[in-house]
Amino acid sequence: MKILTSLLLFFFVSTSTLFGAQLITNKLISDAQRKYNTFAKNRFLAIRKKLIKDLKNANDMKKLNVVNTWVNYIKYASDKKVYGVSDYWATLYEFVGKGRGDCEDYTIAKYYILKELGISPKRLKFTYVVYKNRRGKRISHMVLSYLKVPKPRKKSDILILDNNNRLMLPATKRKDIVKVVKMINGDTGAKSKKWKKLEAGMRRKKL
Repeated sequence: MKILTSLLLFFFVSTSTLFGAQLITNKLISDAQRKYNTFAKNRFLAIRKKLIKDLKNANDMKKLNVVNTWVNYIKYASDKKVYGVSDYWATLYEFVGKGRGDCEDYTIAKYYILKELGISPKRLKFTYVVYKNRRGKRISHMVLSYLKVPKPRKKSDILILDNNNRLMLPATKRKDIVKVVKMINGDTGAKSKKWKKLEAGMRRKKL
């Protein structure tokens, strides 16, 4: 009986950690309210309840769609405006706490929430692209790519999660993306200085 109780307790703790207890803690929510405001607190509560908890048994496509849509409702703002520098990778906590950020911040937030939901990080790639806006201007940009198969051979095997287009679409449907510059493997591959700094900030839940 004691062994069974211990196993059940272990399962409960492991499950709680997997689904939101680790990514969004009660302390983090309190800290966010204290540092920012009640709106910030409510955004983190929504991530924990509406995304991590409610989607835990959903299929991958639903997880990708809902997370992409939810994160895209956060307001866009340049790094210069938010942080006073030209290029900054904000943690999920900074981005959601402040309630604004740029393309890298949307990508980072989606990545960590989807990873918490059990999506393999090997399928999620930070992707530097060049896209053409409505005026025909080419702009450097970052999106999150999801590989439908481990080694995609065609564009239709890659789904694009992007803050510029709220629909999650296969790469074949994104004619405005004119060039893929580079895909980053994230925490499953070689880690750049930026990635290491981001990881450190995520570990200490930097708001």
